[in-house]
Amino acid sequence: FPHRSARELDAVAAACSALELPFDGKDTNKEEFVTAGGVRLKEINFKTYESKSVPGLHFCGELVDVDGVTGGFNFMHCWCSGFAAGTSAADIAEGVS
Repeated sequence: FPHRSARELDAVAAACSALELPFDGKDTNKEEFVTAGGVRLKEINFKTYESKSVPGLHFCGELVDVDGVTGGFNFMHCWCSGFAAGTSAADIAEGVS
């Protein structure tokens, strides 16, 4: 989004923040699987989960192309990548990095 103005980015952020995604529990059909696809691993800095081609854009969890037998490891990847991406984004917002 480097070609977008601050006003446009603020509008996108406000729209995303206001978006309500109601749900009423998990699927009862045992269809909770990791999905293949997403942002290719070679396009992400693994210390920050920041895009190598778009500075300031971070990815985590199922947005990243990670696939395999999970047995709960998907949750761990989501939590860890979310922490790394969130910490990095906060550092950027605060001018730390």
